[in-house]
Amino acid sequence: MDYKSLLSHNRPAEVDVPAGLKADTKYIFSVTNAVPEFIDVEKYSTAARDVVLREGKDLAPYPPPNGHEGLRRLIAENLRDNRSADVDIDSVLLTDGAGGFIRMYLDAFIDPGDVVFVEEFSYLGTLRLLLSKRAEVVHIPTDEQGMNTEELERAIKAVKAQGKTPKLIYAISVYQNPMGVTLSADRRKHMVKIAQDYGVPILENESYADFRIDGDPLPPSMLSMDDQDAVVYVSSYTKLLGCALRLGYGVAPLAVQELLQPHRPSHLAGMMVYEYLRYHKDDHIERVSKGLMARRDALLSALEQNFPPSCTWTKPTGGMMLWVQLPEGADTWKALDHAVDADVKYNPGGVFRADRGCNNYLRLTYSHNTPEEIHEGIKTLAEVFRQEGFFE
Repeated sequence: MDYKSLLSHNRPAEVDVPAGLKADTKYIFSVTNAVPEFIDVEKYSTAARDVVLREGKDLAPYPPPNGHEGLRRLIAENLRDNRSADVDIDSVLLTDGAGGFIRMYLDAFIDPGDVVFVEEFSYLGTLRLLLSKRAEVVHIPTDEQGMNTEELERAIKAVKAQGKTPKLIYAISVYQNPMGVTLSADRRKHMVKIAQDYGVPILENESYADFRIDGDPLPPSMLSMDDQDAVVYVSSYTKLLGCALRLGYGVAPLAVQELLQPHRPSHLAGMMVYEYLRYHKDDHIERVSKGLMARRDALLSALEQNFPPSCTWTKPTGGMMLWVQLPEGADTWKALDHAVDADVKYNPGGVFRADRGCNNYLRLTYSHNTPEEIHEGIKTLAEVFRQEGFFE
């Protein structure tokens, strides 16, 4: 059977991605996995057993349209207590990870040629979805306070002047992926005002809000600042509890939910996560924070020891990654294959840009390997970059 001859003509556009990102290596600085040793198998299994004994017959019918009610109520309480957002549980929708909700939203609202505004560098998964849908992605200058909202407003005006319709502002407002910055309170207020004034909704991704390590407390969510349904919110439990659980959620008004084609997660996963979090959430977050602190500190130390002063990097106060700038002329996209040969993976800067440029940058994640492995891997990576001529 020749399946290639039967391919749909409506397939998504091809998106250029380095082949090396699919390789299997020992030192993995390219993914934001959950911290492996903080998956408490005994407590997970106890939670699964207890909830199945209590609610197991609920697995027979299809689950509620928005997912497990207890978990949605817990999410609403957490948003109220920690993100200053007062939401009704009916506005909470469980999905197969944050990516599942983002995919639903983009499928419902983004057509080829639609303009979407993102940070100067934006998460590769969402960017790939946008490019595959042939959206016009506009990168907005971003600094240590997050997306520059003055530049955002100028860009929206310019797009409108060209007769185009700006469709979406996509912002990772907490420990931004890949740059690690958090959108300031003033810029959050300004972004919400822009969305309301120009009729361009914000898709606010706070998937890393539970990963504060140290530093200042987080500012309130943009969801909490909006009174005109201009902000749609998305987050996830995959990084906190395990990527294989594939459980995230969105918060959206009914008018938006009615237009989405649901990507429902396993109801059993929702039941188990609810049972585990209702007893262990705060303790789990604290243990993960301490684990991330040790890994972050190991990565910062390893960079200081092995990378020269011609390189700079962020010093994150939360999240799972830091952002590195190499000297002009360095090409981390081309060098990735050589790094993989040395058993190391990272993310070239270009995968976070629609134009695939700016490859003298790279993202290094620190959630997967142990502190000892991080030191080993960064030493190896520095040697690869020396061989590439990026620095002496």
